Amino acid sequence: MSLTSALNTALFGLNYNQKQLDVTAANVANAETVGYSTKTIAANVFYDGAGNVSGILSSTINRAVDETVQKSYFKSLSETNYATEIATAAGRLDELFGTLGDGLGLNSLMSDLNNALSTLVNDPSSYAAQQDVIGTAQSLAYQLNSAYETINTMRETADNGLKEQAEDVNSILNSIEDLDARILEARNVQQSVADLEDQRDRYVEQLSGLLDVVVTEEDSGTLLIRTRNGNQLLANNQASTVSFEPSATLRAGIEGNSIMVTTPGGTRFDLISSSSSGSIKALAEVRDEILVEAQAQLDTLAAEVSLAFSNVTVEGEETTVGVEEGYTLDVSGLRAGNTIALEYVDSAGDTQNVSFVAVTDPALLPLDDTATSRSGDTVYGVDISSGDPADTITQIMAALAATDLAVSNDGSDNLRILGDTAANTTVESLSANITPTGNTDEGLGLSVFVDMRDGQETFTDHLEKGGERLGYASGISVNTALLADSSLLVTYQTSPANSQNDSSRPQYLLGQLSGKAIAFDPDAGIGSAATPYEGTLLSYVNQVVAYQGNQASDTNAYAQAQETLTINLAVRYEESYSVNMDEELAFLVELQNAYAANARIMQAVDELFDVLLNTV
Repeated sequence: MSLTSALNTALFGLNYNQKQLDVTAANVANAETVGYSTKTIAANVFYDGAGNVSGILSSTINRAVDETVQKSYFKSLSETNYATEIATAAGRLDELFGTLGDGLGLNSLMSDLNNALSTLVNDPSSYAAQQDVIGTAQSLAYQLNSAYETINTMRETADNGLKEQAEDVNSILNSIEDLDARILEARNVQQSVADLEDQRDRYVEQLSGLLDVVVTEEDSGTLLIRTRNGNQLLANNQASTVSFEPSATLRAGIEGNSIMVTTPGGTRFDLISSSSSGSIKALAEVRDEILVEAQAQLDTLAAEVSLAFSNVTVEGEETTVGVEEGYTLDVSGLRAGNTIALEYVDSAGDTQNVSFVAVTDPALLPLDDTATSRSGDTVYGVDISSGDPADTITQIMAALAATDLAVSNDGSDNLRILGDTAANTTVESLSANITPTGNTDEGLGLSVFVDMRDGQETFTDHLEKGGERLGYASGISVNTALLADSSLLVTYQTSPANSQNDSSRPQYLLGQLSGKAIAFDPDAGIGSAATPYEGTLLSYVNQVVAYQGNQASDTNAYAQAQETLTINLAVRYEESYSVNMDEELAFLVELQNAYAANARIMQAVDELFDVLLNTV
């Protein structure tokens, strides 16, 4: 090797050592800086034709980041944040509904009401027993009101959370767009972009907690960010615009507004429906599904306990006309929401169930079979707005025209349905479920609970205006007539008046609460359309409380498991890029030794040149 070559090699080495010393010193100085990744210098050595070092290119600074672990960690973040939001909501609902056996939940209040009615059955004339029933009913109504409003507040909180997180997404995308522009500029002048990429990773990390995004680095060094289903959030260093209008009102059963994205090209898409995990997706599900289902359970409970106490079943009278047998039913008492139930055996020997639902708005017709919770029934809507029973009967006749049944008006505006001996068709039962208009002289039923959302109204579960059941838990209250006169719990007949020691009405109310099997609306999450949950009100409220408890337990277990996974990935991710002080300090010593060696070579070359010049 010539002296010149040796001198060049030493100079190149000193230059490289100086740059590596700077980088290593920066590593040591930033060892505690969050998100700072270990940097290294990439050295490329060039040789001339004689095999001598002709140059060292050492301008590229690399980051020590394991991209495989990074991607797994970012993906896990979105799933963990999703699970955590869901578990938090489920936990709050569990606390709200109460726990079986804790004496504080809805099931305990229903049990207390059952016990109060049992006491009243044994001593109907007792004022204290009557007041106990009324007080317990008020507590139940208040708990339903309070729980419903609390859930609505939770929906509003989730809606506000979506607003804040939509703003966060906008800010993050704009920050990444700005960093990408700086990265492009730095690359054009061959400056290091490692620190800028560190900053960008922190923004991608934040974004990954909000959405399950797919991030790809382009050849230019900028990022392409898309939603899980491929919609564009950032491309060609241009960020899309994220917007959210807070939902003005979160009415019962109504979904809130969604987060909309507008790409630079003008394409719009729904961000929530484009995601499958992340805290944004979770908040939307909490607001529009989980909490709405919980409100539906409260509405179902409020509606069924009201109907159980107030409604009476009017059985059809057995009727024989010639050789045909069937039933005759008075339909004059039908109110919107009331139903007629028919069971018959057709000519093929199959049992058929038919339900007629009374409506006052003909625009609701025809009704779907899901309009009732009765399993396997065919549902027809009947417009009773005319107030004429004959018109109601005419509609029922038309609905059953295709059957072999003999359906007619008996001449006194009563519905008559007979079998057909020739076709082997028989009528098994015919009845109506009627809501009385008053508190006495219409049977044992009593409107213990009423709807106070628009002044006191008797709850009939009508389908008009979106359905009376929807949001009913927010307005259920004890009948003011009952608050004024507790003896109505016993008095069901005034002419002649029944005895105050007559337990008929309290016994009826008790039986409706704890003895009557009801088919409950599967849309509330308990049971299914094919097999709706059937049981007493007491058993249903236990099912609801248990359901919420199970949801809380399951979601919490999943959230904890997911959090453990994310923590493990976070540790692995941090280990992949964090500064190891021992290694860096040891490397500093190596660099110092190398620097000294290169300096010694230069000194030796200088001495040799002096000797050579002096010799000449």
